[in-house]
Amino acid sequence: MPLPSSGQITLDEMHVEAGGSTTTEGAVNDADIRSLIGAASGGPNLAFTDWYGASGAVPITINITISSNTNNYNLWNSKGGTYSAGNTTVNVTINSGVTIGSTSTGTYAFDTGTGWSSGDVINITNNGTIKGRGGNGSDGSSIINPSQPSQYATTPSSGGTGGPAFRGQFACTVTNNGSVYGGGGGGGGGGGRYYFSRGKIDLYLNDKGNGGGGGAGVNGGTGGAAGLGGLGQAIDGSNGTATAGGAGGAVGNGGVGGNGGGLGSNGATGTTPALTADNPRGNTPGGTGGTRGYYQVGSSLINGGSGISGTVGGRSA
Repeated sequence: MPLPSSGQITLDEMHVEAGGSTTTEGAVNDADIRSLIGAASGGPNLAFTDWYGASGAVPITINITISSNTNNYNLWNSKGGTYSAGNTTVNVTINSGVTIGSTSTGTYAFDTGTGWSSGDVINITNNGTIKGRGGNGSDGSSIINPSQPSQYATTPSSGGTGGPAFRGQFACTVTNNGSVYGGGGGGGGGGGRYYFSRGKIDLYLNDKGNGGGGGAGVNGGTGGAAGLGGLGQAIDGSNGTATAGGAGGAVGNGGVGGNGGGLGSNGATGTTPALTADNPRGNTPGGTGGTRGYYQVGSSLINGGSGISGTVGGRSA
């Protein structure tokens, strides 16, 4: 491995790094030691600090081309068997038209991985697209059983958060000629509306909420389900696609489901059904739209801290 980059360096360490054996003889002007830094001669003019970080290992270059669509790509796990710790340059090219995606909002589409050593170099050229998974839409409001007088309709949860696209866990250079997007947030489910008289829910005037749409992503989010109970109509939200969020359900008098967010965008909030003259008693608000996913995580390690530039969408951390 390379010599220390600071502190004390011994002649023994230099000889070993140059491929020799431990010895107490010799000087910095010895040919094998000079070869570590490419010095032809000049021992008296050389300082031990000139050898900080020097290595006698033959540099390794690994060229990786990603030519077909894939999910959950981990560079460390895909580097191959020629890797030499602290002495390897990895050049990754994502071809035009290729998509790197994720099957889960909890998994990155592209991750540099861990295990790299100081001295390694990672260069990534993206000519395709890297996208997180879309967040799921939330279910619409359901009508509660009349035996539970404290609450007559559920409040929908928030739409799911979109998944992350790229994570840098080691210093890397990313040239983005394509696009990098966090997954779209899922749409919130529609709210419910209820009517009751003489201590009981009137089923004919109960309106459950519609499901929220799924967020956009290579693997789009799943649309939320329509609420349960009551006699009013409601439908599920639509699934998100690779390029667009799914539409929220919009049937009946219950709340309309929020649309799923497009790539790198938040999902929409479901609506709250209005109270009317024939149904004045109560309602529940629609669910909040889900938050857009991260297009990059670990920005301090990407492009010297400036992060990924070019066509990007979503959050950054």
